Amino acid sequence: MDMSEPATVAMPRGKIAVLRVLAGADHPFTIRELGRLAGVTHERAAQVVRELSGHGVVTVEPYGRARLCRLNREHLAAAPLIALVTLRQRLIELLRERLSGWSEPSLHASLFGSVARGDGDEASDIDVLVVRPAGREPDDEPWLTQLHETAATAHRATGNSLAWFELSADEIARAVRAREPIIAEWQRDGVHLAGVRLPELIRDAV
Repeated sequence: MDMSEPATVAMPRGKIAVLRVLAGADHPFTIRELGRLAGVTHERAAQVVRELSGHGVVTVEPYGRARLCRLNREHLAAAPLIALVTLRQRLIELLRERLSGWSEPSLHASLFGSVARGDGDEASDIDVLVVRPAGREPDDEPWLTQLHETAATAHRATGNSLAWFELSADEIARAVRAREPIIAEWQRDGVHLAGVRLPELIRDAV
């Protein structure tokens, strides 16, 4: 799955951008507003609206000299389209769900790297920082099993490999005290998934 824009598996980027704006609000937009918010030209926004309104997915009403466009959420295709344009968030929710169900909970887990930033591609790994709690050994069978099963779930859901960046609580404390450069990357790009939040973890390590 293209991690910069997962929905390109089914539609072009311009249509995705317009649909995402429409899906994110209940109020209508003029075509000019749609183009500006979606980051596409007025002409491209108008083309997408024509295509979608032709299928009944978008409703268009006159508004003076302009037209107001709104996603028709009662359309049978609306829910699948919303699901497509929110695939990245659905991946995050999937990871949170899996991690929350671990029999051996992590002290902390967060998404980082290109997938967290939204600038990856089809070959991007799903990088996840996971911190083992005190007393948990890296070769404990229950711990290894849940790492493997979660990675397999993510791969089936996306086609991308999940790469664990696994540390113990002591190791992350040493990395914080040594001011390792990757700490700044985690702070800048990290998306919280489970356990203690990263700022609290870093504060306790100082």
